[in-house]
Amino acid sequence: MLPWLAAGAAVALWLLLLAALALATRNPDVVAAPPTGDLAPHSPAIVDLITGHWKLCDEAPSATLLDLASRGVVRIEEIGPELSLVRLRRDPGDLRPYEKLVYDHVMSLAVDGVVATGALAEGSRNLGRWWKSFRKKVIVEARALGLSRPRWSRAQAALLTAAAAVPSLAVAVAVTMSDDERKGGLGAAVVTFALLLALMGRLNGERGTPDGARAAGQWLGVREHLAATGRFAEQPAASVTIWGRHLAYAAALGLAPRAVAGLPVSVPADDRRAWSDYGGMWHVVRVRYPRRMLWAREPLPMLFYALAAGFFAGFWTWIALLVASAFGLWPDTLVRPTFLAVAAVVAGVPLWYAVVDLTGKAEVEGQIVRLRRFQAGTKGNNDPKYAYWCAIDDGRAREVKAYGIGERLWSSLSEGERVRARVGRKLGWINAIEVIEQSRLQGTARYDDTEEHRVVAPENLGEVRIFDPRQE
Repeated sequence: MLPWLAAGAAVALWLLLLAALALATRNPDVVAAPPTGDLAPHSPAIVDLITGHWKLCDEAPSATLLDLASRGVVRIEEIGPELSLVRLRRDPGDLRPYEKLVYDHVMSLAVDGVVATGALAEGSRNLGRWWKSFRKKVIVEARALGLSRPRWSRAQAALLTAAAAVPSLAVAVAVTMSDDERKGGLGAAVVTFALLLALMGRLNGERGTPDGARAAGQWLGVREHLAATGRFAEQPAASVTIWGRHLAYAAALGLAPRAVAGLPVSVPADDRRAWSDYGGMWHVVRVRYPRRMLWAREPLPMLFYALAAGFFAGFWTWIALLVASAFGLWPDTLVRPTFLAVAAVVAGVPLWYAVVDLTGKAEVEGQIVRLRRFQAGTKGNNDPKYAYWCAIDDGRAREVKAYGIGERLWSSLSEGERVRARVGRKLGWINAIEVIEQSRLQGTARYDDTEEHRVVAPENLGEVRIFDPRQE
């Protein structure tokens, strides 16, 4: 009993130390200034950071693009109720690193300098990596301006990490003394240490400086002014030509949700709604993923599935009819023809589909708009089993059914590629596919990582370098 009391006391003391450091490193209080229309020389992304409790929000990339439009780097045009375009206007000149990240993404998607606003979510970039890069670049500038700083220093991280070893050791001793075989102590220590570090990570992040708190208060005054004088919530992104930078700052301050939603720079592409420029004009393609009962199936295995389905359907129908005939509910003479008919119907359709696809295939040419995989069960060792899909816009319809495809072919393709595929007419399975034009969207996976190496901006404590070999 005594070892467990000691372990509990050690954990409690560590939690008190964590609470004391968390209290000492909390964000400073931000007091909103009186409403004002004066705009300080901070970018919308910086404003988003310092007014969001030093956590960058999803609106920041969209607000950055609106700011580029207000400065004439790009132009946002509303063509119709469902179509707006971003047009690259000129050499952007010297941009901030995070502004260049947004500009390069738009440029990589543009066709003849134009991209549909809805298509800004497209591209083969690693969105998580892209967002992490954007966040770090904004934090670099915020720290350079004296508006932000790391919440915990390396010394504090080292103190908490070293102190966590004490309750971990105490728990290990308590478990060892309670275990007759004396084997559970090491595992208990590792688990306890990991849990304490995870709790530390939940409290980590950026925190504001006194200058940052004052700047945030001024921008909250601007927010109150914009909320009272402009109907920014109703404004589309194209209205930046009227409102200028005020719309960009309204977006950063959470006052322009329609404009932000219209510029999906930092959100993943919709699985079922894709943008395509196949044929020379941007348009929406709706993608369907049918149930895989008789679609997205390979024809040769379908022969076996069809025969198996027919056998089991006929067998259980035969059993049911035998019982029914025993009670006089079904004529004995109709038992055999009935279960044979049921088996033939159940097996006949998939058999016919498989034979048609094995003897002849359709040729589809177009642009890949979606490559997706969805879990379709598990394997024998509980590993996930996936169904792989490829949706091709052939320019003839605004709604397409995604085709099934093997993992090997699927992994060799990229969205945006122009392809020629041989596809089963009935079962929708891609047997062969040829790339006839590489995707320009592949370039969005590479981006300028300027300034990333100069900042340690962890989203959890596990990323804090306690011992940093770099020369500062």
